[in-house]
Amino acid sequence: MNGQGIFGAAEGLDVFAVDADWPESRQVTGHGHDRTSGDSHVYLWFGSPHFDPEVAHLTVLSASPGNAETGEAMERAVEHYHYPDEDLPADLPASEPVTLTVDGVPTTFELWRNAANGYWIARGRVAHTDVLVYGSGTEPGELALVRVSDPTSFSNPFAFLGQDLSGRSSL
Repeated sequence: MNGQGIFGAAEGLDVFAVDADWPESRQVTGHGHDRTSGDSHVYLWFGSPHFDPEVAHLTVLSASPGNAETGEAMERAVEHYHYPDEDLPADLPASEPVTLTVDGVPTTFELWRNAANGYWIARGRVAHTDVLVYGSGTEPGELALVRVSDPTSFSNPFAFLGQDLSGRSSL
């Protein structure tokens, strides 16, 4: 976040979201910046404002390359989405390629599916940003991701009262 409270501008982090055709809620559910390492990340949620497993939903994580948050998010997604009732295996199962459209350009991601529950995880890199997308109720290959110029336009249900996304008090 730069001095004006804009995500990623100082660090070169691009934030990606599902395009404007997404029919459900769009929210920021987390973000962070480590001043020492320069690592930044932003989580965006798309789906029911109150989790409803019957409604298509997904999370998009945009993170600086090599950011530990990407690995931790992948592990959580695998645990919750791919192996919800089992112990995690030592290694991930083999992925398959999937093409997501990112800023109008077909981009190859790695894809892991759980055929039993319809959940999936897609991981890729767009320029200098690691992108992790996971969810259910929609096909990942049908998604169109776009670069977000102002993540502060998303709702933030987890912000402290009177605080905007930049961490500055709005009161």
